[in-house]
Amino acid sequence: MHALITGGTGSIGSRLAAALIERGDRVTVVDVRADPVAPSAAFERADVRVGETQAPGFIDGIVAETRPDSVFHMASLLSGSSETDSELAWRVNLDGIRNVLEAARIHGVGRVLFPSSVATFGLGVGDTVSDDSPQWPAGLYGVTKVLGERLGVYYYQRFGVDFRCVRLSAMVAPTAPAAGAASAFVCELYMGAAREGGYTFKVYPHSRVPLVWVEDVVGAMLQLHDAPAGSLSRRVYQVMGSNPTVQEMADAVKRRMPDVKLTFDPDPVAAGVVDSWASSMDDTSARTDWGWAPRFDLEGMTDAVLEELQAEQADPWLS
Repeated sequence: MHALITGGTGSIGSRLAAALIERGDRVTVVDVRADPVAPSAAFERADVRVGETQAPGFIDGIVAETRPDSVFHMASLLSGSSETDSELAWRVNLDGIRNVLEAARIHGVGRVLFPSSVATFGLGVGDTVSDDSPQWPAGLYGVTKVLGERLGVYYYQRFGVDFRCVRLSAMVAPTAPAAGAASAFVCELYMGAAREGGYTFKVYPHSRVPLVWVEDVVGAMLQLHDAPAGSLSRRVYQVMGSNPTVQEMADAVKRRMPDVKLTFDPDPVAAGVVDSWASSMDDTSARTDWGWAPRFDLEGMTDAVLEELQAEQADPWLS
């Protein structure tokens, strides 16, 4: 298979590229940045915001030239940046998915994979959200993800584009999301512990948060991509790894790093946003239709992220 990954130098995209190459697929990474990419991956500089011409540097032109079998559309402006630059968020997140879907339609791409987010839900949906719970997001990032989901389903129903979407819980990775993201603390905790010996939470210890480790995200994207069409009962599936309280996250780090200094100084605004989230995501459909099961619970995820961060400290070239 030849896979094209937009936003392919990012946290998920770079790991996805490596996983695809490891299993023998050919990969083209597309990004506006020229950061290092996975070994053996081709690189194309392009901007997903523009796609109405086949000129070089436009996503339509890249798809027309490379003729991928599948596109993993990972390019996105995250929540904090979306609030500070709404115009850019609209163009990257909405023009981007529309341009990718249109290029897939025109050039016969076999499959389009798209990540959505728990941020598509708002207040009043209850402690556990299902695939079909009402989506009334409070932030622009969540709004763009809802619209991306709906647009993808439209292209599937209207044009037959094989659109598949994974709606993610808050993702834990060794790098934090953009500044201002309410979910940043789920990464900053581990970064602070490994790099500075401590971290101060701006949320409440009793808050319960649905989490998923970045490697499980990659696994979910590949599983859904590979699932036979006949096994799918829907186009959008949500996944979750675990849903500990913030205190349980802190305790898991303390068990591994007894001297780490973890304190709480809740900010009412930030803490209120986190407490507005659903505390659990029902991923029964993903488990039933294509065998989703997270490999990392809280303990496994804590081991994995701290090991990566400590390896980075030992060898700065890994960062």
